[in-house]
Amino acid sequence: MLTRNSSAKGTHHYIIIIIGLFYGALTHAASENNIHHTHALAMHGAAKYNADFSHFDYASPLAIKGGKLRLGSQGSFDSLNPFIAKGNSENNLGWMYDTLLTSSKDEPFTEYGLVAESIEYPEDRSWVVFNLRKEARFHDNHPITAEDVKFTFDQLMEHGNPFYQSYYGEVKSVKVLTPLQVRFDFKTGTN
Repeated sequence: MLTRNSSAKGTHHYIIIIIGLFYGALTHAASENNIHHTHALAMHGAAKYNADFSHFDYASPLAIKGGKLRLGSQGSFDSLNPFIAKGNSENNLGWMYDTLLTSSKDEPFTEYGLVAESIEYPEDRSWVVFNLRKEARFHDNHPITAEDVKFTFDQLMEHGNPFYQSYYGEVKSVKVLTPLQVRFDFKTGTN
């Protein structure tokens, strides 16, 4: 049974906790104001192309579409899976897959949204959120979701070529926020 003094003391602790939570919410809201929302990530300066660009300057939307492309390569392969840890995969299989971001050939170190429509990150770059395009689809017309991005990442880390474990070594966790939002948290903000 609580006495009057202990009850008053307990109430005091609740007030401190509530004030602490309120202060934490204000601090979090203030830090959220420093979140960058962008269509591209540029390592140096600003991205060349704005958010509503329709094509890279070096690509013509009037170019002829269709036809056949034949490429030669030396050697052999034993898999059509370019992510395998053992064996030899066929060259140029990466052209079959879309990525969250894609690079521009006419500016160094800049990535533009491809499957991702936009990107969010804090000033310290401790995490990044990719907002996926609603129109992004697999070959069978099923939408690409944040769950698919997380699944792919987990598969590469667990079963893929060891290169991916090194390449994505700074990723601490991947979280699905909404069906079209996926967040990557990093171990440090240096990468």
